[in-house]
Amino acid sequence: MKLAGKVAIVTGGSRGIGLAIARALGAEGAKVAVASRTQRELDAAKATLEKDGTSVLVRATDVAKAGDVDALVAQVLAVWGRVDVLVNVAGVLGAIGRLDECDPAEWRQAFEVNVFGAMNACRAVLPSMRSQRAGKIINLAGGGIGGPGVMPRWSAYTSSKAAVVQLTESLARELVDDNVQVNAVAPGAVVTEMTAGVVAAGPERAGKALYEQTRKQRQSGGESPDLAARMVVWLASDASGALTGKMLSAKWDKVEGLDAAATNTSSRFALRRIDGELFDEVRKS
Repeated sequence: MKLAGKVAIVTGGSRGIGLAIARALGAEGAKVAVASRTQRELDAAKATLEKDGTSVLVRATDVAKAGDVDALVAQVLAVWGRVDVLVNVAGVLGAIGRLDECDPAEWRQAFEVNVFGAMNACRAVLPSMRSQRAGKIINLAGGGIGGPGVMPRWSAYTSSKAAVVQLTESLARELVDDNVQVNAVAPGAVVTEMTAGVVAAGPERAGKALYEQTRKQRQSGGESPDLAARMVVWLASDASGALTGKMLSAKWDKVEGLDAAATNTSSRFALRRIDGELFDEVRKS
């Protein structure tokens, strides 16, 4: 098993992508702590994971509250004595619509949960990871960040997820000497309650393009959350080596066999403006 003896925390792990990740980590031998805000969903997730044979701990946690996250990590350390892996999945969609028509409180919530939630969790596990001089942190990025996939009318979500990716790279560089690797995973077009929120907003608020794309995605079933789960397991394991500070696509990137040292010093898998001057890497023949 790739993660035998490891202890993992998955925020937002009671359903959807988070639960798929928790199950995949457990299947590889990790003990898994699952956090979310809803106790009923946590109880159901606990039953599922225990049926799988996973050692599991659950705790109701609002990741936007630093005290909640600190208490979660303290409980994990008290029960299992260490934290080897943190996966930040917890997230919200935030405000949908034209920026001048959005509720600023809803827009702010996307940052409080998606960005500050990830920051709170990273901050809480770092003393343990630093003391053991090893750790893996995996943050969930989102759709529509960079490239032609950028769409209007969901700026709260996409801006917050771009911030998570930049947090990933900055923290990765900060932790190089501590042997703690930090990466982000874009899970692909997975059908979640967030996509239901876009459809519920309707074409007038969400815009015709985003609404139709999301509606078709939900009708087709979308990407399997297992794609992200498999990539998270790889990043959580020793197989990913020293690879750090990267945003990887669960759907498109074939990362097994990457030269970690070479990739770490390149702009591959990172948010960059390739302009031939500031970033002028070219493929060598």
